[in-house]
Amino acid sequence: MPYDKTDKGNPLYLAGDIGGTKTLLGLYSLKGTELTLVRERKSSSRDWQRLTPFIQGFLEEMALTPEDITGACLSLAGPLTQERCLLTNLNKVIHFQSLHSTLHFQRPLLFVNDLEAMGQGLLVSQKEDLLCLNSRAQNSISAPAIPSPNRALLAPGTGLGQAMILGNHQIYATEGAHRDYAPRTEQEIRLWRFLAQKYDHVSYERILSGPGLATIYHFLRWEAHPHSLHDPVPASEQITKRALAGICPLCTETLELFVKILGAEAGNLALMTLAYGGIYLGGGIPPKILPKLQEDDFMEAFLAKGRFRDLLSSIPIYVILNEKTPLLGAARLAAAAEYPIA
Repeated sequence: MPYDKTDKGNPLYLAGDIGGTKTLLGLYSLKGTELTLVRERKSSSRDWQRLTPFIQGFLEEMALTPEDITGACLSLAGPLTQERCLLTNLNKVIHFQSLHSTLHFQRPLLFVNDLEAMGQGLLVSQKEDLLCLNSRAQNSISAPAIPSPNRALLAPGTGLGQAMILGNHQIYATEGAHRDYAPRTEQEIRLWRFLAQKYDHVSYERILSGPGLATIYHFLRWEAHPHSLHDPVPASEQITKRALAGICPLCTETLELFVKILGAEAGNLALMTLAYGGIYLGGGIPPKILPKLQEDDFMEAFLAKGRFRDLLSSIPIYVILNEKTPLLGAARLAAAAEYPIA
């Protein structure tokens, strides 16, 4: 359906959230200081080979051309250099110059890491977009008494993203998810050994992601039935659904171990950033496993840092419920010239 161009006073902005599993495109209209999503398209990231025709097709559906768009920003799930981005879990390379030379928006197309975009979207999140897992911590310290307003993002999905929000709005995306996994129990040590036979480097992303859920299931089944090593493994979505439905003890054990390791890594991130302003769980997985996150295992693993238990007990933990948070963040960056980023 064509976009109604009669209201020419409102500039249009294109935002994209390009992830390892899904790709979201959104057309936003800026009215005053408010960005409004007027059209979106959600697709599998494997449905496109090149971004240029994919974006052009989205605009053509609305009878728009790149020249109608004031500014645009793409959120990309991978590390950025000046020239390109490797989408880590999609094994596709985005070459910036190629897009610049074919998509002539009124302003140059911007590129940003997906966790930076998520952080930008988080800054303007609504109350209903967040669920606090430990409301006592949320209410324990009044805003003026918070030692620092730092926040941190931990986003398990197709991969694992991490970012810091320092001060009020300085957002720094990191590749901290690829640092060494640190097992805490005998079972987790065995999990590390299982992974080390397959990978030359065992990182947190190998565990705290969709593929990681399947890996944990594979490990636990192999421990119980060594002959099953080469048997098919269910998709992570099926493992999660069966665990939450209580119809598969192995799936339940898988999700419980995942949640414990996620809690421990959330505690690590809280200490590394002194995130008194909160730890925020984004990505596709946390909203789908809320019942498990609200059980004791997650919080106990988060707090189990010895002498720093009391400090961590004062840090609130939130689940980001709105999957469009990175898309909104990308739109904010595209519109930054007119849209005040506070």
